[in-house]
Amino acid sequence: MNPHSRAPHHPRWLAVVGALTAILVLSPDAQAALGGAPRAQADKAAEAAPAARQMRAVTPSMAYTVSRSVEPTGTEVREFVNAGQQVFAVVWQGPVLPDLAAYFGDHYPAYGQAVARKRAAGQRGGVVHARTAELVMVSRGRMGHFEGYAYLPALVPNGVNIQSLLP
Repeated sequence: MNPHSRAPHHPRWLAVVGALTAILVLSPDAQAALGGAPRAQADKAAEAAPAARQMRAVTPSMAYTVSRSVEPTGTEVREFVNAGQQVFAVVWQGPVLPDLAAYFGDHYPAYGQAVARKRAAGQRGGVVHARTAELVMVSRGRMGHFEGYAYLPALVPNGVNIQSLLP
């Protein structure tokens, strides 16, 4: 057997893998977050199965659009995007929590603090919530069924009833 025929140990193969990893990690479109651009540009599930992601207008006034994706785990995530192309809300439902750090971006520490408060109170599982002037977030569920939402009140389009978008 030729030692160069085994791809996993070949130096060029490692260089290609390293370069692809750097592109995925450093790509600005790979980051989705509340307050930022929608995740639609770099969703791996959309690349693998384009029908899994849909962009559609929701209101006649075009106050916002919804980006819907189904992750490989089966969890559905909807991102609500205002006219300024900023994600103002994220809603999820499915068997596994989505990568909330990716969807919350700079607002993820509020989620971590809410989880820490529950644990400090001796609670595990159940509803995790945070409510500040900047962020409203609720995450609930149990193994096999999770749902939740997060939104930035300052970015919700005028005239939109945020409660009508939430589970």
